[in-house]
Amino acid sequence: MTIEIVTRATTDSEQDIRNRVTGLVCVTALAAPVAASADSMRCGKWVVSESVTVGELLSKCGEPQSRNVTKDDVYMTTVNGTRVKTERQTVTERWIYRNSSRSLPMLVVIVDGKIVSLTRADS
Repeated sequence: MTIEIVTRATTDSEQDIRNRVTGLVCVTALAAPVAASADSMRCGKWVVSESVTVGELLSKCGEPQSRNVTKDDVYMTTVNGTRVKTERQTVTERWIYRNSSRSLPMLVVIVDGKIVSLTRADS
């Protein structure tokens, strides 16, 4: 992507502003694709994102290479400030996908059956 800004600078301050705008435009243009790629991954011919259901993820990407499931108690605070354990639990699953030896591993975090994040996993 080439962006050209054509202006006529007559003073040093105008030149400084032009340089800053040009730099900001370039940084924004370069950062946008990086941000978009962080919450999607390719599975064969499919591209999946956080918006898919767990069932769709499994049908398009198959079983993950690893799964880690944790259950955490849910607490609430009463009107007088006391913390009380409820009968609910939150289930958090962390799935790791690695489509090939050349691809980066991807971490899918699922909380209570809903995909909440899809990011590059630490190797």
